[in-house]
Amino acid sequence: MSILIIGAGPTGLTLALALRQRGLSCRLVDRELEPERQSRALAVQARTLEVLERLGLAAPVVAEAQRLRGLALHRGDGAVSRLDFPSVHPRLPPVVVLPQARTEALLLGAGAAPERGVECVGLEHGAALLRHPDGQVERAEAEWIIGCDGAHSAVRHALGAGFAGRAYPQQLLLADGRLEGLEPDRLHVFPEAAHMLAFIPMPGGLWRGIVILPPAAEAPEEGSLAPFTLPGIRLHDPVWWSAFRISRRQVAQYRHGRVLLAGDAAHIHSPAGGQGMNLGMQDAWALAAALARGEAAVDAWAAERHAVAHRVLIATDLVTRLVTGRGSVATLLRRAGFGVLALFPALGRRAVRALAGLDYPTPAP
Repeated sequence: MSILIIGAGPTGLTLALALRQRGLSCRLVDRELEPERQSRALAVQARTLEVLERLGLAAPVVAEAQRLRGLALHRGDGAVSRLDFPSVHPRLPPVVVLPQARTEALLLGAGAAPERGVECVGLEHGAALLRHPDGQVERAEAEWIIGCDGAHSAVRHALGAGFAGRAYPQQLLLADGRLEGLEPDRLHVFPEAAHMLAFIPMPGGLWRGIVILPPAAEAPEEGSLAPFTLPGIRLHDPVWWSAFRISRRQVAQYRHGRVLLAGDAAHIHSPAGGQGMNLGMQDAWALAAALARGEAAVDAWAAERHAVAHRVLIATDLVTRLVTGRGSVATLLRRAGFGVLALFPALGRRAVRALAGLDYPTPAP
């Protein structure tokens, strides 16, 4: 069986390793000349750790990652409500924090070997047109062509597949830097600040600042840390800064003949809950198992993973609306929701299971 994977981010790398584990060879190409160097996605869920466990990588990921003990909600009056994460998995933490660049480095170290500087520029009668760094275009035939090439997927565009959904009006700012004064093992949320603000502890003493600007807010200058500043709290010495708008989109189907879409090429959503990279890696593991079993299993994979992503899109949309809503009603809802989780452990446990990705199917053996 010949398999061509286009895109060597977390989804493509996981797929290549999972196929190799099942005795299936593949070719993995990526248009970038160098591996990812930026932190980008941070959360690694328990469900994804199960996948990494089967690839022999869960232990090094957990050892290198920052563990989270729970959440801290900082109210406008200075009061802090804390919610500890209950244990929801017999072996693994609900979620750990590790920069995407390090997750990819561990996948590469396990043997995933992409051809770099190779870009998909089209599809033609069961083949991918691949442009190499010297400008030469190769016609690469394969029994299966799998687009794991992200939100701006060249494979999806070549298929002409629609990416239905919508963009959110808010702008998202991210910055990684140093920070003092917050408990280093909790996700800290400031929902009553002038704009929605959160801080996530990272390995090595760094913190990720997250700002959601209201639609009418003026965009800050590139690299500005002013939006990440509160009385007594200041993010400083930044090592990365990014600003972008988020969207909620999904293709209608993951299979188009012998071409498949997985990861962000098939679905994108709000980063609320840290689901994106995890969903793609789980797509990849399940797809490898399906390819090993045959055509009917691939069809079943496409239907199941589409349904899972649809549920994630709905859930992350609800959370995004809750955390970005302005005014007294939205503030009361956020306070009430957090209070309910703290008062009723069963509901808190259910929320943490969702955060850990455990509401979705167990990875195939």
